[in-house]
Amino acid sequence: MNAGPLTTEALELAAAAPTLLVATDFDGVLAGFDADPMKATPQPGTINTLRALADLPGVHVAVVSGRDLETLRTLTGIAVEEPIVLIGSHGAESSSAAVREAMEAAAVTPDDEVTLAELRADIEGLVKEHHPDAGIEYKSAAVVVHVRGLPREVGDAAIADARKLALDHPGVKVLKGKAVLELSVSHADKGSAVTALGRHVGAVTRVYLGDDVTDEDAFMRMRRPEDVTIKVGTGTTAARYRVDDETAVPGVLTRLGEICSATHVPG
Repeated sequence: MNAGPLTTEALELAAAAPTLLVATDFDGVLAGFDADPMKATPQPGTINTLRALADLPGVHVAVVSGRDLETLRTLTGIAVEEPIVLIGSHGAESSSAAVREAMEAAAVTPDDEVTLAELRADIEGLVKEHHPDAGIEYKSAAVVVHVRGLPREVGDAAIADARKLALDHPGVKVLKGKAVLELSVSHADKGSAVTALGRHVGAVTRVYLGDDVTDEDAFMRMRRPEDVTIKVGTGTTAARYRVDDETAVPGVLTRLGEICSATHVPG
């Protein structure tokens, strides 16, 4: 699909739905990238705009990420008692019981845990011996190699070696992102999790913002004419619309919030 520029008309049509799900990726969308993944900070106003949306009748909100659930909660500052749903580990974890139940079939098995432990040990050895400048992030069902900030040839070599290493571990899913390579034993994906949440809340229309390869699962599942899928940044995509980069996201959410405030009025 050749994504076109996002239009106000698209947001107006979405906001007109009696039940709306607004879901967004975190890194590269709500937050810019940082060489230290734990220093990624939501852009000013984005979380509060999501909170305002979630307070409107008929509007449901979710933040979706490859981050584990605990880390995602820490980085967003969204409290447990808030209505915003958090979906972590590419759908394998969620604050929503309905999503967790729907994703049970994708749960990590004891055999997967063994594979993950072996994979982590091998990645640690690879980085220590051959790519000491690369970073390692540990998730509940994955290990991630980070090369952001490194010279391109250095980062590419680390990513290539980690990818080759993954071939020694059958069943490992390789997810290439922006300056990262995630090696996962989870069978979940963002698209399945967001679809499950949309089904649970009875969403007539779904809005999804994402920037990375892992968001394409969500884009491809949201193909109904009324859905608004937004690719943040460059690259081939299944999304219907596109904005230049993450700096455009606060404006998109603010505009959507303004329109929804006029159409989803408390009774």
